[in-house]
Amino acid sequence: MYSKAFKDLKAAFSLWHVWFYQAYHVISAKYKRTALGSLWISGSMVATSVSLSIVFGGIFGQNLKDALPFIMAGILCFGFAGYPLVEGHETFLSNGSIIKNHAYPFTFYIMEGTTRNFFMFFHNLIVFYLAMFIVSAAKIPHWTIIPALLVAWIYMASWGTITAMMASRYRDLRFLLPYIGQLMTFITPVFWRADQLTGWRRLIVDLNPVYGILEIVRAPLLGNIPPPQAWLLASIAAGSGVILWLIFFPQLRRRIPFWV
Repeated sequence: MYSKAFKDLKAAFSLWHVWFYQAYHVISAKYKRTALGSLWISGSMVATSVSLSIVFGGIFGQNLKDALPFIMAGILCFGFAGYPLVEGHETFLSNGSIIKNHAYPFTFYIMEGTTRNFFMFFHNLIVFYLAMFIVSAAKIPHWTIIPALLVAWIYMASWGTITAMMASRYRDLRFLLPYIGQLMTFITPVFWRADQLTGWRRLIVDLNPVYGILEIVRAPLLGNIPPPQAWLLASIAAGSGVILWLIFFPQLRRRIPFWV
């Protein structure tokens, strides 16, 4: 059972050139024959960040130079933190016809989805630093960005597999999980700072693993060292995902074609 699961994972890694190209092709094909091309990817992030920076900056008494980097980096990094809920759960369902007709390893689709997410991140990262230069708030990323991206990938791959199997087996989750992801956007410090909560409300941050994944990537982008609490939460999130993957994927992988 476990040997076949790891064989599936090994086969997926051996096809890295296929899912790497496929991830790029999906993004580029979406904006084919448009005037702005892939700039549309970043347009929504920039417009949302500027709007929220003006509003939340006014509410919390922050100027644009302070609010914009924090909020834009938060939106950028939430793509990692919210991936299993917002996008990852569709991985097997959206590839159902391919799964039924081709013998690709199941983790192939997970690798493609996470790689596509990384392409989006690095594309938006360029626009992020352009905006930071414009407002004179650009910082050299802290070296902890490297292990943070590795932890984020483990989190996305493991939890993305779990939510993809759950949504394939129980179709109601296909609609419920995005709502949970949307809720997490507001109860996670994406637009507001963690130290603004006090008392029992602080538990929203202290017990939120999504915050951990978000912060270990965002803090280095802003030139800061992620707080130990963020690393702890991120490690718990990634570690629990790996444990659940080891428990459920070897047992349920053969049922995926019948679910999709």
